Amino acid sequence: MSAAGADIELEGLAAADAPRLVTSVPGPEAMARVELDRRVTSPSLPRAYPFVPGRGSGSVLEDVDGNLFLDLNAGIAVASTGHCHPRIVEAVQQQAAELLHYSASDFYLPIYADVCARLDEMAPFSRPARSFLTNSGTEAV
Repeated sequence: MSAAGADIELEGLAAADAPRLVTSVPGPEAMARVELDRRVTSPSLPRAYPFVPGRGSGSVLEDVDGNLFLDLNAGIAVASTGHCHPRIVEAVQQQAAELLHYSASDFYLPIYADVCARLDEMAPFSRPARSFLTNSGTEAV
């Protein structure tokens, strides 16, 4: 748990006053994590900022040193639902209890077709739609 974790439970983090800095940025724990990362990961993975998130709720992120930030990245590369939204957590837990992952690009995964059908229904045009779900921008291209 981070330094601020003792005074803000995860459920209350979304309502916390942010930003709130309790250390320099990046703080000592963040710098230790950055240095470890630099020693053990490939330099082909660039990082834009020395930011080390510890936990989040709603639009508030807490770094590993207990500093609070407003998350304006909207969940980069995923969904802008905020962090730890109860309905999202529940859906993830339910799916993980049934089937965590199986490649829909190699096999006929039912949930893949179900999501595509729903997206096709929502398409903002009158012609029939077909969807392709990807895990990255590169795959989409």
